[in-house]
Amino acid sequence: MVTETITLILYLSGHIAEHTAFEKLSKCLKAKRTIERNLYKDTGTVRYSCESKTVEISKGPDGSNYIVRIVE
Repeated sequence: MVTETITLILYLSGHIAEHTAFEKLSKCLKAKRTIERNLYKDTGTVRYSCESKTVEISKGPDGSNYIVRIVE
């Protein structure tokens, strides 16, 4: 299923390395702040961004949704 969602994207050296979907922008920004404060301090090659993206979503084995790929 293709839908538009708020996505937290991890950019490594300018390329997308990981992405996670959120229902609300506020939850995405909260996760971004937590990650930037606690996990990774190298700001030269790493950047986190909350963006509205069109994505393809699929159901996992446990019934939860996950992003298969970014369509844009």
